[in-house]
Amino acid sequence: MFDPMYDQAAGLRSVVTQVGIKLVPVVLSRDADTAFDLVWMLGAGLSTLGRTVIALDATSREQPGRPGLAQQLQAKVPAAQDGGMSPWQIMPSQSGLSTLMHTAQTLGAKSAQARVAALFPPETIVLVLAPKEWLSVLFEESAARPLVPFTLAPSGVVDAYSAIKVLYQAGGLQPVLVPVKSDVPDAVAAQGLAVLADTARAHLGWAPESWPLPTVRPGDSRDTLSQWMLRIEESALALDDGCEQQPSWTTPHQPEALVPQLWSC
Repeated sequence: MFDPMYDQAAGLRSVVTQVGIKLVPVVLSRDADTAFDLVWMLGAGLSTLGRTVIALDATSREQPGRPGLAQQLQAKVPAAQDGGMSPWQIMPSQSGLSTLMHTAQTLGAKSAQARVAALFPPETIVLVLAPKEWLSVLFEESAARPLVPFTLAPSGVVDAYSAIKVLYQAGGLQPVLVPVKSDVPDAVAAQGLAVLADTARAHLGWAPESWPLPTVRPGDSRDTLSQWMLRIEESALALDDGCEQQPSWTTPHQPEALVPQLWSC
């Protein structure tokens, strides 16, 4: 699917500012398969384009024989110093992200993000796969653009609205919808997306952007998918020495209080 010799998006990549790590939150909802598929596609695709990608997986708990984010936070040693990094890997992170949530709740989200930034080499893209409540705390009032992957089945639309409501109202964030092609008829899918946007506009006073996942068929150009993935990279929260870029949009003035629901797997 991803051809390392095919890279017409090199010119687009060249304009991406050289910064520290880049954080991309990805919402994990009841439809975990859709979220995992998106994370895997981004990780595999961006690594083929020459990026180093780490996914912090909130569904996988660190174990003595399967270390992850919690051990990295305790050791305070950049991952690259532990024998090198694979260009694409998924890291068990449930306990580590829970620790970072405590940091965010006591010292602020920027402090939690700075701890992550210290663990990985510059230019590493870090996908943070976690429930909406977690992301609203870890990225509160930041320029992060959480991705909300969902299918346009009725249950998917409901979950997507719940996610954008929590992220927008409780986290002061502007998430991005990522509709994924499913077996739902095109007319039903279009209606579902329209209803989702109208509901958000009516009840939140704002409607999220939608970046549909491109459908690539055999024989199609890879350029469309490559540019879509690079758009995700460009939207990432870029950290340099623990400092985040300033958001270019206005956040809500009075976020609602929200206690994240912690769960174990």
